[in-house]
Amino acid sequence: MKIVSIATSRKKGTKKTCVREAELIAGHGLNGDAHAGKWHRQVCFLASESIEKARSRGLDVTFGDFAENIATTGIDWKNIPVGTQLKLGEKALVEITQIGKECKKKCAIFYQAGDCIMPREGVFAKVLEGGVIHSGDKIEFLLSGNQVLQWKNGTDIPVRHLLIGEEPLSIRIQGKPYSVVMRTPGDEISHVAGFCLAEGIVDSVDDFKTLAFCDGEDTNVVTVILTPSRNKAVSDLLERKGFISQTSCGLCGKELIKDINQTISPLSDRIKIDINKALLCLESLSEHQPLRKETHASHAAALYTSGCRLLAAAEDVGRHNALDKAIGKLLLNRKLEKASLLVLSSRVSFELVQKAARANIPVILAISRPTDLAVKLATELNITIACLARDAGLFIYCGEKRLKR
Repeated sequence: MKIVSIATSRKKGTKKTCVREAELIAGHGLNGDAHAGKWHRQVCFLASESIEKARSRGLDVTFGDFAENIATTGIDWKNIPVGTQLKLGEKALVEITQIGKECKKKCAIFYQAGDCIMPREGVFAKVLEGGVIHSGDKIEFLLSGNQVLQWKNGTDIPVRHLLIGEEPLSIRIQGKPYSVVMRTPGDEISHVAGFCLAEGIVDSVDDFKTLAFCDGEDTNVVTVILTPSRNKAVSDLLERKGFISQTSCGLCGKELIKDINQTISPLSDRIKIDINKALLCLESLSEHQPLRKETHASHAAALYTSGCRLLAAAEDVGRHNALDKAIGKLLLNRKLEKASLLVLSSRVSFELVQKAARANIPVILAISRPTDLAVKLATELNITIACLARDAGLFIYCGEKRLKR
């Protein structure tokens, strides 16, 4: 994106004369130009591509003929929202104030050129910071708030997106720091409850003496106090030096499977699930993802009964966090024993199998395929893993006997 030409005129409504450089004055416009002044249309822009199109239609026009101050290349001006700020050259800064304009009468430009594209394709701006600009200077978008650049058809377009939030959550157990996880704010108490179950810190909700925010709900710290008997039972786990969470951040350098800091028994074969109903749960997962509909950036985990009735669903920027939140909701409501089917929006990784096993959930269905290590661990723990097939149906990787078909 750059400046192709700069033009000024002493009178409004007339063709402008091209110059190699000019001074932009803050709160005024181009020095010596008739459009400058204390109003919202201090500088006007037009794409050089628009001028070329006018030439291709047979109009004898060149830069400045449509009364534009600055002709540019690489910018699709009609899609630039009002309020967008641009840096011109080394220091000049402008803000877009108007897209197009209404011409109440035909001006000299129309009669000289045979048409005037400025009302349709011109863009107007005010000068926030002054500076000298030159033909050939670069133009940069200064993005703010929820603006991002969309690269489309060879041009940059600033567009507004609602971005998903991410903040650290500090988990303190028995008054001491235990882990810090990155998560999407919300459901913190459920998140920590599910996290504690996955880590082997608790086996049931009765193991919690207290589970609360450290200082009001606006903090990023949750404190867990265990019952005396549970604290004694997991004292070795809590006192382990150099511990790094193995279920919310991957293995983090630990040895694989053999170094898991808990013993998980293989799950029983008593649960059977109708494969058609399970597939429907997977295909309808998006119905339980309101955050994804807004941001296109969240993972989801949903838990169902063996009859495929929804029990809980949760979303988060992290797939591990989403699962912890969903499991935590059921744990706190004493309904976790009803969960038999886990549906995930992500791939199935080793850590997610570990979390499902801790929660005694025998079947995992996911949008994406599992990792090799996940299938190996699921096979050892007698857990079913399946994912969407490319054309239709499911790929089943292990535990196929649980899916009735």
